[in-house]
Amino acid sequence: MLPRQYSNPLPLPLPKPISRSFSQRRNLCFLVLSLFALSFLILGLHPKVQQGSLDNLDRFKEWSSDKAQGIVDGLPNQVKGWLVDLQKVESKECKGFNPLNSEDQDSPGCLKARQYRQTMRVLEREEKSEHPHWYFTKQHNIDTLRNISECFLPVTDPNWKPCHEKPLILSGWWYTAEVITGATTGEVIWQSSVTKQLRMLGYSFIAVGPYLNWIEVAEMMPDVYHLIWNSDLDTVSCVTDPRCIAKDHYTPPEDAEDLSTGVPDEERGVIPIWALAIVDYWGSRPRETSNNRYWWGLTEDGDWSYHPLGQEWIATPWPLPGGHFHLPYSLEEYCLKMPIKPHEERRNAALILAKRSSYFHYHYVSPPEFWTNLSQVPDFELLSTVEEEEGKPLPDGLVTMGKQTREDYETLVGSVKALVGMGAPPISPSIYTSLCQATPVVMPYFEQDYRMDGWWLYSSWSQHGPAIALGEPYVYKYFAHNYTDLEDAVRRAMATSIERYIPDDMKLPYALSQLGRYLSRDLKAMFDEVVKNNDGKIPKLKKGTRERCYEIDRCKKMLEVGRKPSVPPELVDYTAEVKKEI
Repeated sequence: MLPRQYSNPLPLPLPKPISRSFSQRRNLCFLVLSLFALSFLILGLHPKVQQGSLDNLDRFKEWSSDKAQGIVDGLPNQVKGWLVDLQKVESKECKGFNPLNSEDQDSPGCLKARQYRQTMRVLEREEKSEHPHWYFTKQHNIDTLRNISECFLPVTDPNWKPCHEKPLILSGWWYTAEVITGATTGEVIWQSSVTKQLRMLGYSFIAVGPYLNWIEVAEMMPDVYHLIWNSDLDTVSCVTDPRCIAKDHYTPPEDAEDLSTGVPDEERGVIPIWALAIVDYWGSRPRETSNNRYWWGLTEDGDWSYHPLGQEWIATPWPLPGGHFHLPYSLEEYCLKMPIKPHEERRNAALILAKRSSYFHYHYVSPPEFWTNLSQVPDFELLSTVEEEEGKPLPDGLVTMGKQTREDYETLVGSVKALVGMGAPPISPSIYTSLCQATPVVMPYFEQDYRMDGWWLYSSWSQHGPAIALGEPYVYKYFAHNYTDLEDAVRRAMATSIERYIPDDMKLPYALSQLGRYLSRDLKAMFDEVVKNNDGKIPKLKKGTRERCYEIDRCKKMLEVGRKPSVPPELVDYTAEVKKEI
């Protein structure tokens, strides 16, 4: 399947077809040509555009031609945006807004005034750092808040810059925060790519965990954030806590106690349920292909969602069944900068895909003697970068090179003749790193009669179902409990020279188009439709999910009695006025 082309994240409605005469068509052609000439003139003169062109030129040098084309495809929309921005038209509601004046002089109808004040409060809070927070996110958050605050200045201010109406993503997910540290887990590799795509589309993110921190920030800047990224556990914790979720959006799970009874209105939450968007590497898998009987207390098979509004509120890096939103990642920025090493110049070695020695002690993987035997084959080397853990020794005969940086690891992958999976971790990004560097992959399956349809492709019946589905010559499979099968698959993979392979849905133009679609969704309208289709009621979580989440200490403690939301002053005043009217 061919990748979808780059799409504008905020698509405009299509105009109605118009019948034109020949002279009109001719004049239209002249007009279009003139606009193109004007656009490229602006590209040379306007500093923002000029800098963007230099940035794109750098990308042209580093990426392959199809990546450059992806950027070029989006250029007309960028130019159109710059042309509009140069007009610097201030909305009538915001004429006269001056951030140096006191807040009580702001026009109540001026959105950017509210956005500016809310951003400044959160910025001041970040600078003081007196709240529970992830220390390594502080400077990133401060820099980001200062940067987006310029979007809310008067258009006559020399520091004003154009932005999306709500340019900020609030993330309480740990793995988004770890992008800042450069961690290399699968979740962080995904989020690293997606956050770079966010910047390309004109959005920013701040990492505002842990739990209470992101709640307070969301309460403080409701007019600034586009949506809230969160884990399944934080989301379940919030939507089932009447002091977290908006009063009108609270509903107890099926057959569960109504915890809102007796909670005063001034303590009720204000976060809209539709703004809570889950980002999850695995998605909401059905019980029959996962261990959700234990984790969530599920007793029924079939699709379900740990977001009450449905799987459409859950984004994953894989095209999962059931309605999950596919937000793919692209490895091209890293791997395309590295030249392909010819097969005959590569080290006559296979590299085991495993980060920790404990993996070799999992009950479902190949027994340790398989790896001992494979390490003693005289025809090739068996390399490893495993981190040895106390009490979890490596199989006899295996020697590790130790933990590698991402750059060193990718260089190593491109220098061997095969990457060999031993059973863990499941669905690792390293598979695609390997294929992008023209290194074949060997993957195990754990059941003789394993299934590859629907959710079973992502089940635990194999280490990496989507990779096995690619088939030879890219991916060779072996039965985890058959040594002869393992050695044969490794030999055949090492003897095979392949071209660089990148799945179409992991190429940058397609990833950008998907993220553009994701950010263009009207979550409030989607929410209204869900409620309408549910007889006007907020859908409930499945029976037992909240209780099981608390039973095994996964969900967060409920917010304390007496706590009031940290809402902006105008919202407090509005609430007071409503009470007076009642």
